Amino acid sequence: MSTNGSLNRKLRMALVGGGQGSFIGRVHATAAVLDNRAALVAGALSSNPERAKASAPDYDIPANRAYGSYR
Repeated sequence: MSTNGSLNRKLRMALVGGGQGSFIGRVHATAAVLDNRAALVAGALSSNPERAKASAPDYDIPANRAYGSYR
């Protein structure tokens, strides 16, 4: 496992946007974890909470970590 210097662990990150029907969300998620120094653990994938939860499996995010808002 690659780590982030003094953190000695992967950076835990969330994705904002990128729900079902989005193209660029997948691109950003892939790029973020490409060097194996970050892990996608949550996301505000859509402003529609149901769509956000439905999109979570596309990113291997647990449904309880998919939100309809970044706030």
